[in-house]
Order: sequence, then C-alpha cells, then structure tokens
Amino acid sequence: MESWPSGRWHLPTKQTYRQLYREFESHALRQTLNINMLTLNDIISEEEIELFKQYFQINLDKKYINWQVGDTIIDHRLLIDKDSPEFQIIRRIVANNFSDTVDVWSAYQRQTNPHSIHIDDYGRDHPDLFRYTYIIAMDTEPKFKDIIWKEKAWDNEKLHTFVTQWGKTRKLRKKVSNISETEDLEHTFDENQESYMADYLTLDGIYSYKKGTGVVFDASKLHCTSNWKKYKEFPYRELLQIHVLCKEEHSF
Repeated sequence: MESWPSGRWHLPTKQTYRQLYREFESHALRQTLNINMLTLNDIISEEEIELFKQYFQINLDKKYINWQVGDTIIDHRLLIDKDSPEFQIIRRIVANNFSDTVDVWSAYQRQTNPHSIHIDDYGRDHPDLFRYTYIIAMDTEPKFKDIIWKEKAWDNEKLHTFVTQWGKTRKLRKKVSNISETEDLEHTFDENQESYMADYLTLDGIYSYKKGTGVVFDASKLHCTSNWKKYKEFPYRELLQIHVLCKEEHSF
C-alpha cells in the first residue's frame, strides 16, 4: 500500500529544528476550525439504497478508476447523472443541511482496497467557496469505518507540504492518541518515518457504516477508511459519496 512520501531526513541545527516545528504548528492551527463532523440518521431508505445499487449494476460499463497506486486499484466510481431520479434523492439529502449550494456532485463508489489518509480536493479551483463531503453507507457493517481528523489541507499539494513538515518535526512532537492501536489503520503506516501520522492528528470523529445513515464533514479535513480489507470476508465495500460547494461556511 501507499505510504506518504515524507522521506528520511538529516538532523538540522537546533535553531532550524525549532523553526520547522513552529512552521508545522502554525500550518496545523491555520488549517483547523472547531467544526465537527455530523452523523446523519435515517437519511435514506432501504428502497432508495437498492435503487443506487441497481444504478451501479446497470451502468457498470461507465464506471472509472478513481484511485490507483502502482498496479493496485483502490476504487472505482460511477457518476450519478444529474438528470436521473437517483440524483433527486441526493438533492433531497443535501437540502437537509445546505441551502446555499453552488454545485452538488455525486458518485457511487466501490472500494477494492482501503483508502490511506487523504483529503477531497473537489472544488480546489474555487478557494472563495466552502466544500463538504457526504459518505452514505450502503450496508450495515461495523468493520467498515471512516476516520476523520480536524487538520485540513486545501489541495493535494498542500497536503504533501503538511505531511513533509510532519515528517521533519515528528521527533519533536508528542502523540495525541493511540488510535493506530485501537482502530484498523495498518495501511496508513509511514515506512519512511516508521510511525503512524494518525497518532499525531486531532480526531474529529469515527463513522461506522450502518444502512440508512451517513456522515458529512469539511472535505478539506484529513480522513481515511479503516483497513477493512484485513477481514477476508469482504472483497469490496460500497458507498454513496456526495460533494457540495457552498457560498458560506457551515457548522453542524
């Protein structure tokens, strides 16, 4: 699996070391707001879930690879047509939380491997807007989880900078949790740093998959899936993903 390219590093002078640490702390604080993820109950019926599952099966020829690391495919996506009846369900879900949307995007996702720590950079070309992600469970399975942290990055370039700074300052920092021991996060181990960045991040929340429920959070927040693939009974897992661009910042 992929590990973040934080790289090995040489020990700098004490002055440079302190400066790197201050830069990392400043970046983390600037990117963190006290806006929590929100778990949503009873937002979609079993009949509607079946509609989305059928939509995926009927349109298998239109799915595309969303994330691939080397020869390993992480997941496929199928866009939900904005003129379809299924997209009307999506609009209803979004309208429960947002009234100032500029754009709504959605895809059915089939994951064949767990996602490592990342951000959703949908809308990265619109820094004047605010963006949010919904994840909606298609099945009930406690071993399927999404872990969301409070730290944020606007796009993948800034995420790379964040991770690089973490790597350079890790030995100065104290762990804020032992989440790598309590959750299935083996796939997020950073081989270069021989450590879990997750233990140094501020937890926002953990969403466990239950049919009919979902979670919404700031798309810029660092997040990942649990390592559900370690349980051999699951060849894949499925979910409905929605991205929303808004004019205003929302707190839940």
